[in-house]
Amino acid sequence: MGCAAQERIDTAIRLGKPDRVPVAPMLDIFAARYAGVSQHDMLFHVRRGDAALEKVHRELGPIDGFGMSNSGLARMMQALSVVPPVLPGLDGADENSLWQFDEKTVMSADEYAELARDPAAFIYGKALEHNPNINGKASYWRYSALAYLAFAKIALSGRRWRRKGVEPIVAGNNIFFPMEYMTMVLRSVADFLPDLFRHPDEVRAASRAMMISDRGKWLLGPRLSGIKRAFIGLTRTSATFLSPEQFEKFALHDLRELSDYLIAHGVTPVLHMDNNWTPLFHFFGDWPRGKCIANLDGNSDIFEAKRVLGDVMCIMGDVPASLLKLGEPDDVRDYCRKLIDEVGAGGGFILSSGCDVPIDAKPENVKAMIQSVHDHGRYR
Repeated sequence: MGCAAQERIDTAIRLGKPDRVPVAPMLDIFAARYAGVSQHDMLFHVRRGDAALEKVHRELGPIDGFGMSNSGLARMMQALSVVPPVLPGLDGADENSLWQFDEKTVMSADEYAELARDPAAFIYGKALEHNPNINGKASYWRYSALAYLAFAKIALSGRRWRRKGVEPIVAGNNIFFPMEYMTMVLRSVADFLPDLFRHPDEVRAASRAMMISDRGKWLLGPRLSGIKRAFIGLTRTSATFLSPEQFEKFALHDLRELSDYLIAHGVTPVLHMDNNWTPLFHFFGDWPRGKCIANLDGNSDIFEAKRVLGDVMCIMGDVPASLLKLGEPDDVRDYCRKLIDEVGAGGGFILSSGCDVPIDAKPENVKAMIQSVHDHGRYR
């Protein structure tokens, strides 16, 4: 494919019409099972994870790119977590289990002020308190060093994929949005949501402080990998958890500031919108045109996204996990054709899975999804 895949994706991001609709699913956990690679090896060994993705590309593709991959990400997740994440092959977990954050409340509501004073010091203190693998500053920095080494390997992998004509959407360039971090790592969603009513000023102050503290890290990934896009995971800030009024009050300003900063430095924000964002689409109507990706997971109305945001940002999605697991190839082809015809009309569309392709998706369904752009995705 040479550089055609990269140009195809870049053109779609600019809201243009490439030669055909690009396809870039999130394949990681499915690829591991399909290729006979353990989930442990997918997470801890970049080369083995990439070999699994390569097998899908070769046998079920060709793909133009792939979304945020788990390949090699374990060390980064360990460094990001206060409580150790559940990782396959560690601490009694089966090597083929799926990874997850171990969500626990590790800070009280009256500690927001301390978090706001010095986010890095606060998180370090909580890691010492709650992570049994960290018993002092030396071990804490060891985790951080291993994370940076892992990311360097992921960055090199991204460059290798690009040379092979396959475009990583983000190549491990992952930014943890402050409100998402507070709900997932520090407070848990059950305790955080009441805080929005009981401690709104403290939540905003902590979020602002984390934005300032993290700013120096936002461009590290794109600079190392050469992939000028960054993944921003957004789930607890969706309409599944927040009302439109709460989203506007607590999340919108910071998310716009983060996105504007990335755009000013030539980096495309990939807004990975898990859960339902349909009631919030209108907040993005005045964002810079052709500079962002709205990456939907199957819970939002992608056709409404096209109506509201189709002239503002590239839309990426949205073949549901349920269809890839339970449907038949003809069902997948029909849905992809509908996406191509309606969401892809006029350009600005990347066909992808709705978040991850499930681990037990039918290979023939994955092939049907990928093949749909080759059969039906040409622009005239």
